[in-house]
This record gives sequence, C-alpha cells and structure tokens, in this order.
Amino acid sequence: MAICKDRLATAGLIVLACGLAPWGCGSGAPYAESSRTEAKVKGRVMSVGQPVAKGQVIFDPANVNRPAEPARTAEIRKDGTFEVTTLIGANRVTVAIPSRPRKKIAPYVQQVCEVHAGENTFDITLP
Repeated sequence: MAICKDRLATAGLIVLACGLAPWGCGSGAPYAESSRTEAKVKGRVMSVGQPVAKGQVIFDPANVNRPAEPARTAEIRKDGTFEVTTLIGANRVTVAIPSRPRKKIAPYVQQVCEVHAGENTFDITLP
C-alpha cells in the first residue's frame, strides 16, 4: 500500500508541475514601451572634440508594441546641436553624417537611448 501512495504522490507532483509550467515567470520577452507619450530631446553631436556641423540625428521609437511608429529626424545645426520630439521609451538613434569618409569611419553611428517624459538631453560623441 505504501508503494501506491508514493506513486500517487509522485504522479500528483508531476501533474502539479505540468499544470504550473505554462505560467512560468512571464513571456520571456523583454519589456517594450507601448505609450504614445511624446517627449523633447535635445543634444549636441561632437567628433574629435569639435561639433559636427551637418547631418541628421534620427530617433526611431518603433518596437514590437508600436511597430508602425515612424522615425523622427532632426537636422544637426552648424554648432552641432539638434532638437526633436519623439516617443518615450527606448529609441534607436542613428547619426548620419554625409561628409564622413566611408573608408576610415562609418558614415553613420547607431545606439539606443532611453527617452523619459519631459525634456531629455543626449550628447553624442562620435569616434
């Protein structure tokens, strides 16, 4: 009779474990912002200690929860500054500089910036 109770207990634990398995610890996917809240971003683009005088800074807020969200583009001014309004959360930021030599240095640089509600400042230093 003890063997039957042990088997029932083992079977019960297996059923319980299998029943709880689908819940796990979440979907496993990283968090992605779904808010459509906008925020202002300003900053300066520098290269070798000098302001970059021409180009674009592109903030792309699209992710799995807002896949069709368009990128926002800011022109880099002569003093290297830029201003743009984008959505809060992670934004893929691309700096495109048309006059940058392609053989030695990439014509663009990409990174991810976390944009928060309110005003944000992101100074970008290029290699």
